[in-house]
Amino acid sequence: MNCRFLALAVATATAFMAQSEIAFSKALVVRSAGPSAKAYPPGKALPDSAKISLQPGDSLTILGPGSKRTLRGPGTFTTASGDAQAMTGSKRARFGAMRTGDLSLNPSPWNLDVTQSGTICVGASGLQMWRPNSEEAAKLSISISGGPPTTVDWPAGKSTLAWPGAIKIADGSEYQLSLAGGSTSERVKFAVLPAIPEGVTDAAQTLIGRGCQNQLDVLVDGIEGE
Repeated sequence: MNCRFLALAVATATAFMAQSEIAFSKALVVRSAGPSAKAYPPGKALPDSAKISLQPGDSLTILGPGSKRTLRGPGTFTTASGDAQAMTGSKRARFGAMRTGDLSLNPSPWNLDVTQSGTICVGASGLQMWRPNSEEAAKLSISISGGPPTTVDWPAGKSTLAWPGAIKIADGSEYQLSLAGGSTSERVKFAVLPAIPEGVTDAAQTLIGRGCQNQLDVLVDGIEGE
């Protein structure tokens, strides 16, 4: 009986340590520039005790469960700056928070910005389209290479609109988007996810891994930093 109890205790402790290591590795590099960028590429996970050495001209943005830090070289930094909220989640930060400013900005990283080209990560439950200027009614043309376009009426005053159910979204599918009166057309490629990640760092890791840069920018910019 004692042997069984000991074995169970060891197994429980091992599992706890493994979970702790995962938790400590939830600091994620989301932006890097400068001479040290190759050493700290976007998507790199950092343990809580990591020491980061930056050279002059380096800039590194690290995302935690609820906030972000931007480090600028030269200098040596730690993942946890000593601020209890730095990597454990600021109450002010919200996943997909609306940023403030003079221009209308995308309120959610999971919206498709119809004015930008790129790869778009989307969950199986559906997709919302977003436009920065919603004052007037507009027509959006959606077409696939070699196929006839589908025109969607976008009512005045609405910044978001559901993706047309009749147009299939499949992993790797590509479409051309064009707002009537616009000077350019945008090309988007879909990366379908089995589920939308709930955690901020998990979401960032997924967006980086699938190459959804526009959405990563919205996610990172929507979180308050130090």
